[in-house]
Amino acid sequence: MKLKKIVTIITILFLLLNTICLAKVDTDAYKPNDLTNNDYEKAFAMTGKIVNGLTLIGTVIAIIGIMILGIKYMIGSVEEKAEYKKTMIPYLVGCIFIFAITRIVSIIYSLVVQIQ
Repeated sequence: MKLKKIVTIITILFLLLNTICLAKVDTDAYKPNDLTNNDYEKAFAMTGKIVNGLTLIGTVIAIIGIMILGIKYMIGSVEEKAEYKKTMIPYLVGCIFIFAITRIVSIIYSLVVQIQ
């Protein structure tokens, strides 16, 4: 229950900060015709850094989580092992999604960079 409240509070704070940041954006200053190749290169470089960072964070979280579940599984009783098996399957599916999505995004990024 505490975790749910913490996640809710963090989500609300994120949305409030996002709203405040978006309120200060001057949409009239955006002129897409003024972009140069250098701007595109900077954007692609930054996107690559963001994708790599998200991949690293997802990998670290997934490894720590699977280590904790594995240790609990080894130490637990027979009933606890059955429960951990039930919780491991959705977790492993989530890990596969994390790695697959970041890999797909990095492949798309590589293709777009090669086209440019």
